[in-house]
Amino acid sequence: LEELNPSQYEAATHIDGALLILAGAGSGKTKTITSRLAYLLSLGIDPQNTLTLTFTNKAASEMRERALKLMPNTTYPPLLATFHKFGLIFLKMNIHLLGRSNTFVIIDTDDKKKIIKNISQDIPFNMVAKEISKYKNNFLTPNDIFSMAKDEDSKKLSHIYDEYIKYLTKNNLVDFDDLLLLTYQILEEFNDVAEKYSKKYQY
Repeated sequence: LEELNPSQYEAATHIDGALLILAGAGSGKTKTITSRLAYLLSLGIDPQNTLTLTFTNKAASEMRERALKLMPNTTYPPLLATFHKFGLIFLKMNIHLLGRSNTFVIIDTDDKKKIIKNISQDIPFNMVAKEISKYKNNFLTPNDIFSMAKDEDSKKLSHIYDEYIKYLTKNNLVDFDDLLLLTYQILEEFNDVAEKYSKKYQY
């Protein structure tokens, strides 16, 4: 904690309850978060009760490296990953709740392109892929899109989106956005699961 400024120190030593930090580029966000994690563990908090998430693989790798340097004697390293990686871990344990097998395969952009082009070639792939990603990230269903459609292209998109979801489900495939969407869906629909994870990851 000695290297932290007063604001960083306050954030790093906060223990219980929610805390929101607003910080710009280069202001020491990673240092603050990793210091807080190390501080929590130094107080005797079980690493398995902590969850540290970030957006990019690069940031997750950097945070993991810095955090482990601060706590070299930790027997069980805390879970420190991207949101999508956590979604993958979560779905491997819980996707059966949606009637799916945990042997699902994650598709890449090329796979996605083939699937969408087989459904329809009326609208350029890049536009379809972008819209489907936007729909999923806003938790919108094909029915939502159809009901909001103001032109024929939007109606076509809702149809392609619907067929795309059906294809993925039938073939036990997930795309990158599903790692967040399906995780959210399970936590939203199954209160017991949400409660279980909330109790597990208290920090």
